[in-house]
Amino acid sequence: MNVLQLETQGAEAVLADELIYCPQHPTVATQMRCNKCGKLICLKCAVQTPVGYRCRTCVYQQQNVYFNAKGHDDLLAFVIALGLALVSTPIVAIIADSFYFGAFYLAFLGGPGAGAILVQLIRAAVGRRRSRYTGYFVLGGLMTGVLVGIGVALLGAGLLVLTNLPMWIFVGMAATTAYRMLRV
Repeated sequence: MNVLQLETQGAEAVLADELIYCPQHPTVATQMRCNKCGKLICLKCAVQTPVGYRCRTCVYQQQNVYFNAKGHDDLLAFVIALGLALVSTPIVAIIADSFYFGAFYLAFLGGPGAGAILVQLIRAAVGRRRSRYTGYFVLGGLMTGVLVGIGVALLGAGLLVLTNLPMWIFVGMAATTAYRMLRV
Protein backbone atom coordinates (compact mmCIF):
# COMPACT_ATOMS: atom_id res chain seq x y z
CA MET A 1 0.00 0.00 0.00
CA ASN A 2 1.21 3.42 -0.79
CA VAL A 3 0.81 6.61 1.27
CA LEU A 4 -2.14 7.90 -0.79
CA GLN A 5 -4.20 4.78 -0.09
CA LEU A 6 -3.46 5.02 3.63
CA GLU A 7 -4.50 8.68 3.74
CA THR A 8 -7.85 7.98 2.00
CA GLN A 9 -8.56 5.04 4.29
CA GLY A 10 -7.87 7.25 7.30
CA ALA A 11 -10.23 9.95 6.03
CA GLU A 12 -12.97 7.38 5.46
CA ALA A 13 -12.48 6.07 8.98
CA VAL A 14 -12.85 9.58 10.42
CA LEU A 15 -16.01 10.20 8.35
CA ALA A 16 -17.49 6.90 9.43
CA ASP A 17 -16.99 7.75 13.11
CA GLU A 18 -18.63 11.18 12.80
CA LEU A 19 -22.43 10.99 13.16
CA ILE A 20 -24.72 13.22 11.13
CA TYR A 21 -28.26 13.82 12.41
CA CYS A 22 -31.46 14.42 10.50
CA PRO A 23 -32.61 18.09 10.63
CA GLN A 24 -36.26 17.10 11.24
CA HIS A 25 -35.46 14.37 13.80
CA PRO A 26 -32.38 15.53 15.76
CA THR A 27 -32.02 12.24 17.66
CA VAL A 28 -31.82 10.07 14.50
CA ALA A 29 -28.42 9.58 12.88
CA THR A 30 -28.44 9.36 9.11
CA GLN A 31 -26.27 9.35 6.02
CA MET A 32 -29.15 9.37 3.54
CA ARG A 33 -29.92 12.33 1.31
CA CYS A 34 -32.85 13.28 -0.92
CA ASN A 35 -32.02 12.24 -4.47
CA LYS A 36 -33.47 15.46 -5.88
CA CYS A 37 -32.37 18.32 -3.60
CA GLY A 38 -29.63 16.60 -1.58
CA LYS A 39 -31.10 17.51 1.83
CA LEU A 40 -30.30 15.15 4.71
CA ILE A 41 -33.22 12.81 5.49
CA CYS A 42 -33.77 9.81 7.73
CA LEU A 43 -36.04 6.81 7.21
CA LYS A 44 -38.83 8.57 9.17
CA CYS A 45 -39.03 11.51 6.78
CA ALA A 46 -38.03 9.75 3.54
CA VAL A 47 -40.64 8.95 0.90
CA GLN A 48 -39.88 6.08 -1.41
CA THR A 49 -40.45 6.90 -5.09
CA PRO A 50 -39.70 4.80 -8.17
CA VAL A 51 -36.41 6.66 -8.60
CA GLY A 52 -35.27 6.52 -4.97
CA TYR A 53 -35.88 8.24 -1.65
CA ARG A 54 -36.97 11.87 -1.59
CA CYS A 55 -37.82 14.38 1.10
CA ARG A 56 -41.47 15.29 1.66
CA THR A 57 -40.94 18.80 0.26
CA CYS A 58 -39.76 17.49 -3.11
CA VAL A 59 -42.59 14.95 -3.27
CA TYR A 60 -45.15 17.66 -2.43
CA GLN A 61 -43.76 19.92 -5.17
CA GLN A 62 -43.88 17.07 -7.69
CA GLN A 63 -47.50 16.30 -6.78
CA ASN A 64 -48.53 19.94 -7.28
CA VAL A 65 -48.33 19.34 -11.03
CA TYR A 66 -51.43 17.13 -10.84
CA PHE A 67 -53.63 19.54 -8.85
CA ASN A 68 -55.06 22.27 -11.05
CA ALA A 69 -58.33 23.24 -9.33
CA LYS A 70 -59.51 26.81 -9.21
CA GLY A 71 -60.50 28.56 -6.00
CA HIS A 72 -64.22 27.94 -6.32
CA ASP A 73 -64.06 24.24 -7.29
CA ASP A 74 -64.03 22.93 -3.71
CA LEU A 75 -66.96 25.16 -2.77
CA LEU A 76 -68.88 23.94 -5.81
CA ALA A 77 -68.19 20.32 -4.82
CA PHE A 78 -69.48 21.07 -1.30
CA VAL A 79 -72.69 22.66 -2.64
CA ILE A 80 -73.37 19.77 -5.06
CA ALA A 81 -72.83 17.16 -2.33
CA LEU A 82 -75.02 19.17 0.06
CA GLY A 83 -77.84 19.48 -2.45
CA LEU A 84 -77.83 15.84 -3.50
CA ALA A 85 -77.68 14.61 0.11
CA LEU A 86 -80.47 17.00 1.11
CA VAL A 87 -82.75 15.68 -1.64
CA SER A 88 -81.82 12.01 -1.41
CA THR A 89 -81.91 11.55 2.38
CA PRO A 90 -85.72 11.57 2.73
CA ILE A 91 -86.09 9.43 -0.41
CA VAL A 92 -83.60 6.83 0.84
CA ALA A 93 -85.31 6.84 4.26
CA ILE A 94 -88.72 6.15 2.69
CA ILE A 95 -87.30 3.36 0.52
CA ALA A 96 -85.46 1.83 3.49
CA ASP A 97 -88.64 1.89 5.60
CA SER A 98 -90.64 0.09 2.93
CA PHE A 99 -88.20 -2.79 2.31
CA TYR A 100 -87.58 -3.92 5.92
CA PHE A 101 -84.64 -6.37 5.92
CA GLY A 102 -84.16 -6.07 2.17
CA ALA A 103 -83.11 -2.49 2.77
CA PHE A 104 -79.77 -3.71 4.12
CA TYR A 105 -79.01 -5.38 0.78
CA LEU A 106 -80.08 -2.26 -1.09
CA ALA A 107 -77.89 -0.11 1.16
CA PHE A 108 -74.81 -2.27 0.60
CA LEU A 109 -75.38 -2.45 -3.14
CA GLY A 110 -76.70 1.05 -3.80
CA GLY A 111 -74.42 3.08 -1.50
CA PRO A 112 -71.19 2.69 -3.47
CA GLY A 113 -73.06 3.28 -6.73
CA ALA A 114 -74.55 6.49 -5.36
CA GLY A 115 -71.10 7.64 -4.22
CA ALA A 116 -69.64 6.93 -7.66
CA ILE A 117 -72.46 8.84 -9.37
CA LEU A 118 -71.89 11.77 -7.00
CA VAL A 119 -68.19 11.83 -7.87
CA GLN A 120 -68.91 11.81 -11.60
CA LEU A 121 -71.37 14.70 -11.21
CA ILE A 122 -68.83 16.70 -9.23
CA ARG A 123 -66.04 16.01 -11.70
CA ALA A 124 -68.26 17.11 -14.59
CA ALA A 125 -69.25 20.28 -12.72
CA VAL A 126 -65.66 21.31 -11.94
CA GLY A 127 -64.37 20.49 -15.40
CA ARG A 128 -62.28 17.46 -14.30
CA ARG A 129 -59.96 19.70 -12.29
CA ARG A 130 -58.38 18.19 -9.19
CA SER A 131 -57.67 19.51 -5.71
CA ARG A 132 -56.00 18.02 -2.67
CA TYR A 133 -59.02 18.82 -0.50
CA THR A 134 -62.05 18.05 -2.69
CA GLY A 135 -62.69 14.79 -0.82
CA TYR A 136 -62.96 16.65 2.47
CA PHE A 137 -65.37 19.20 1.01
CA VAL A 138 -67.55 16.44 -0.43
CA LEU A 139 -67.63 14.63 2.93
CA GLY A 140 -68.59 17.86 4.66
CA GLY A 141 -71.32 18.52 2.11
CA LEU A 142 -72.67 15.00 2.44
CA MET A 143 -72.79 15.07 6.23
CA THR A 144 -74.37 18.54 6.33
CA GLY A 145 -76.91 17.53 3.68
CA VAL A 146 -77.78 14.31 5.51
CA LEU A 147 -78.31 16.12 8.81
CA VAL A 148 -80.49 18.80 7.20
CA GLY A 149 -82.28 16.08 5.19
CA ILE A 150 -83.04 14.25 8.43
CA GLY A 151 -84.63 17.43 9.76
CA VAL A 152 -86.66 17.83 6.56
CA ALA A 153 -87.81 14.19 6.71
CA LEU A 154 -88.80 14.57 10.35
CA LEU A 155 -90.67 17.85 9.90
CA GLY A 156 -92.09 17.24 6.43
CA ALA A 157 -93.08 13.57 6.46
CA GLY A 158 -92.87 12.71 10.12
CA LEU A 159 -90.18 10.05 9.50
CA LEU A 160 -87.86 9.20 12.35
CA VAL A 161 -84.74 8.74 10.25
CA LEU A 162 -82.14 8.71 13.02
CA THR A 163 -82.95 5.09 13.90
CA ASN A 164 -82.99 3.91 10.28
CA LEU A 165 -79.86 1.73 10.15
CA PRO A 166 -80.02 0.88 6.41
CA MET A 167 -80.09 4.60 5.59
CA TRP A 168 -76.94 5.16 7.65
CA ILE A 169 -75.25 2.21 5.94
CA PHE A 170 -76.20 3.70 2.57
CA VAL A 171 -74.79 7.11 3.55
CA GLY A 172 -71.61 5.57 4.94
CA MET A 173 -71.00 3.47 1.84
CA ALA A 174 -71.68 6.43 -0.47
CA ALA A 175 -69.45 8.77 1.55
CA THR A 176 -66.49 6.39 1.74
CA THR A 177 -66.75 5.57 -1.95
CA ALA A 178 -66.89 9.25 -2.92
CA TYR A 179 -64.00 10.15 -0.65
CA ARG A 180 -61.82 7.33 -1.92
CA MET A 181 -62.54 8.09 -5.57
CA LEU A 182 -61.63 11.74 -5.08
CA ARG A 183 -58.42 10.98 -3.19
CA VAL A 184 -56.90 8.92 -6.03
